[in-house]
Amino acid sequence: MPAFAFNRRLRVRVAGLLTLAFALACTPIASALSVRDPKPHTDAVAEVAGGPLELVEVALGQVGTDLVLRVTTAGDWDAKALSTRDGRAVCVRFFFGNKVRERSRICVVSRGAETGLRYTRLNAHAQAVTVRRVSAAVSRPDARTVEATFRPAEVNLNMGRYSWQAETRWRDTDACVDVSGCTDRFPNNGPVIAAIRPLAEPPCFGAAARNPRRRCDNPALRLSVVPEPADALIAPNARCTPIEKSSPYACLFGARKTVAKSTIALVGDSHAQHLRGGLEVLAQSKRWRGVSLTRAGCPFSTARSDLPPARRAACTRWNTSVRQWFVDHPSVRTVFVAQRAGAGVTAPKGANAFSYQVGGYIEAWNRLPRSVRHIVVIRGTPLSSRRGVRCVLRAIAARRAAGSRCAVRRSSVMKRDAGAAAGRRARSRRVHFVDLTPLMCSRRRCFPVVGGALVHKDRTHLTEVFAATLGPFLLRAVNRFAG
Repeated sequence: MPAFAFNRRLRVRVAGLLTLAFALACTPIASALSVRDPKPHTDAVAEVAGGPLELVEVALGQVGTDLVLRVTTAGDWDAKALSTRDGRAVCVRFFFGNKVRERSRICVVSRGAETGLRYTRLNAHAQAVTVRRVSAAVSRPDARTVEATFRPAEVNLNMGRYSWQAETRWRDTDACVDVSGCTDRFPNNGPVIAAIRPLAEPPCFGAAARNPRRRCDNPALRLSVVPEPADALIAPNARCTPIEKSSPYACLFGARKTVAKSTIALVGDSHAQHLRGGLEVLAQSKRWRGVSLTRAGCPFSTARSDLPPARRAACTRWNTSVRQWFVDHPSVRTVFVAQRAGAGVTAPKGANAFSYQVGGYIEAWNRLPRSVRHIVVIRGTPLSSRRGVRCVLRAIAARRAAGSRCAVRRSSVMKRDAGAAAGRRARSRRVHFVDLTPLMCSRRRCFPVVGGALVHKDRTHLTEVFAATLGPFLLRAVNRFAG
């Protein structure tokens, strides 16, 4: 099909879907994520009468893979006036395990015209042993409030239990003039006990609804669809920071280099890209730095694709540059590969095309340097049916459960996957195979909405929201061989 004809057809289809979505804009839709924001703790007791930093409300909790902090005080304040040395501070103290001793803290600081966070780790004598900047998105909605979003690793929090307590100090007022300064801590009865999880979402949201280890059902999500189809269609994949624009193009996800324990890589075509949301959850849980080496339309394989000559040659060069990248980066020991199921190849005359394609994947993996100790092969995900999005929109309008109402036969959306066959057949102890299909499909049907999360953003690619909910299951799979 000529490119201009395909693009015209795509524009017509997109315009039609957006028109239908706009028509449904005023239709009441069940709230998919009723309350994602952390629970606020309100301080009704005025410990520091007249102090501008008297705490009024504090919230700290996990949303997705991030921690979200919000602090509101009784009076106005400017970050430029804060100084822990001079007794003016807005901080959160962290405690670990059952001990009541403070182990670290984050405090609001001024960075020129912007507001930021500073992390301080303390020793057993409450002395600072590490002080560094926190990579966080910080904002001031008003003069009494500060909001911040950051990764748990930025403040040295691992998976598991911890506790926190907010603290403010302000001595330069009529009510607070003593040398020690007035201090307000909240909650007043001690730290809040919390826990870091791989992914914090409502119960049974997304792939968790099909957890093979236990039945999970949340009636509140029955009519939910997140994201809405029109938003999903134009949404990008999970965030990734570019670092190399030459071949192979590379970008970073996961934990920052300064806090990461090791580095992993994600390799493949656009069907590797759309899984980056799940790899992000895994990387944050393991405190891994991730490098994404992907190119749309180019699986990591030595088999000759059936693409037009120019694109085929570009994919061949990309594959070569990826192998060289691993030679140049021997510290990367774990690689995740994924590819579109059903991609075509041009097999040599007389050869079986599928067997040739399987061999191309295995040969590409075998050519990776021995420094790569683990190759995690993820099965290609099912497609969406041609009527999938329209069916979901109509189900939303009719207030019906789109997941069951718009389910399709598994055989119609599951393509034969040479990459999966290669993952099963590879005679290498470093190759591990992961099949996430049961989280999207039963034995007979595949579902466009799972646990209130929209599975596909287009015909072939997952939404970032649903891909992220696959993260805890990727973590479980990796833990089986990596510990």
